[in-house]
Amino acid sequence: MRLGLMLALVVALSASSSAYFPAGLAAQSADGAADSSASKETLKPMVDLKLQDLKGKSFDSGSLKGSILVVDFWATWCGPCMTEVPQFNELQRKYADKGVKVVGVAMASGPVDEVKPFRDRFNMKYSVLVGDDDQQYDLNIVGYPTTYLVTKDWKVYDVYIGAGPSKARKIEAGIKKLLGS
Repeated sequence: MRLGLMLALVVALSASSSAYFPAGLAAQSADGAADSSASKETLKPMVDLKLQDLKGKSFDSGSLKGSILVVDFWATWCGPCMTEVPQFNELQRKYADKGVKVVGVAMASGPVDEVKPFRDRFNMKYSVLVGDDDQQYDLNIVGYPTTYLVTKDWKVYDVYIGAGPSKARKIEAGIKKLLGS
């Protein structure tokens, strides 16, 4: 009985962790070696995000479609999340004029008025929004930071969980592939 229950749990966890990630595309740790070789046909649509701007007003995630997106889900209490800010600032600076947008989405961080000081304190030079914590499951967020690379047509190209020195390089390589350069 116990063995059957454990087997069912393993199967359920395997199914849930792969349920959102595109076929042939593994979620990878920031230093992971997963291959981003999924074809365009296997990519899954990005979840329509429920967002607020830093004034507390509803933000239409549809307005982000048409750009290559680096969507970083972070939390105010997450030290590794804050260490990535300079890298995201650099990606925004380097690729903004090529149709790439970096968007930081604060999750599990309280209301807007608790998030705004972090944007200012850490000098985030990209869009910062507040996400709906209820969407963590829909996005398969198991830890912070979790960063999605999203195509212009709102498909998930790659997912990075965690932080590390090679993460920005891997995201940039994905951006270059999506830009066709």
